[in-house]
Amino acid sequence: MSNYINLKSEIGKLNTVMLHRPGIEIDQLIPDYLERMLSEDIPFLPTAQAEHDGFARILIENGVTVLYLEDLFVKALSDDAVRLQFIDDYIRIADIQAESLKNVIRDYLSHKTVRELFFEVCKGVRRVDLADYEPKPLPLLVKDDYPFFTDPVSSMYFTRDISICIANGMIVSSMSKPFRRRETLLMRYIHDYHPDFAGSPLWYDYSLGYGCEGGDHLILSDEVIAVGYSERTSLGAIEYEAKKLLTNGYKKIIVFNLPKSRKYMHLDVLCTMVDYDKFIVNPEVYAGKFDLYELTLKADGSIDAQCKVESLESVLKRALKVPAVKFIQVGGGDRMISAREHYNMGSNSLTIAPGKVITYERNVVTNDLLVKNGIEVLTIAGTELCKGRGGPRCMSMPINRSSLV
Repeated sequence: MSNYINLKSEIGKLNTVMLHRPGIEIDQLIPDYLERMLSEDIPFLPTAQAEHDGFARILIENGVTVLYLEDLFVKALSDDAVRLQFIDDYIRIADIQAESLKNVIRDYLSHKTVRELFFEVCKGVRRVDLADYEPKPLPLLVKDDYPFFTDPVSSMYFTRDISICIANGMIVSSMSKPFRRRETLLMRYIHDYHPDFAGSPLWYDYSLGYGCEGGDHLILSDEVIAVGYSERTSLGAIEYEAKKLLTNGYKKIIVFNLPKSRKYMHLDVLCTMVDYDKFIVNPEVYAGKFDLYELTLKADGSIDAQCKVESLESVLKRALKVPAVKFIQVGGGDRMISAREHYNMGSNSLTIAPGKVITYERNVVTNDLLVKNGIEVLTIAGTELCKGRGGPRCMSMPINRSSLV
């Protein structure tokens, strides 16, 4: 049902959103492997779940239909042939290092219901899970300190990273870090086999290979998309999706050249749109430290790329067709406060209607500035959730917003 998806702005009233409630995968984080697992700390799961439930509750109280990734996945795999096909694809991309081990894991997963399969994918297949398997092939006999044969998906509650809806279609991300690459397979199966998504355009897919993540995309309007060239999203992906979007109704792609580091991992940790003409921005965005480029479509169907020497304010004014734009700096531009509130995702707000946002309560200076600039701020606790280095925007994948008048 291709009309189920409708995403033509960052700020239109949010009607439907997909979340993933943190679960067993969080308790698979291990101190010795946090860097590999893309985490800087280990959230306390009961508190993280309570915080996430509070996030969902605020969404529901504001008229948003909340869908959970698990339920969408279970429905998408209701046909047993699709379930078995998913297992084969999962084994193919899970970096399993021996054919004998692939066969064991295939056998282990094939006896699971779809909901049990989702649990196993979240948890990862551990050595202890296969301890009783007989006869044991060599990989089950060899000792190894790392407890997983397939990694858990401990960052999957950041659903924005793994997929993003644009217009009436979807991007299924190609995660730049190996630890997260299995997550996008779930989204591809939801896109292909869930009745509400099947048939909708696929603007980009993980199998194309170039790094591409949802957090680097801002849907500025029904004509303009902003994309971050970042640590996680590559130029190859930007060119590919630009061609797709520009030949399907979009007029312009604005590219931000971001530093290639975890501190600036996605565009949406630096800049989010909160009203028709207002943005929360990191002070470095405010200072104009990042080069900007514009991609448009030539008459012959090729891409015209131009470096923009004008200010971000001028680029956004023209793109949004507004007389001026207002930048609200994270932490008010104070060096210490800005650094702290940037670290705690001060700009990573989720806009649920024009001038109405959800933020972490801990970013008190930024939240106060938003209120002073006419923005209604709904806060959530994030003491444990933010340990994964993401905010309300990262934790949500909007599916449907009301179109702006």
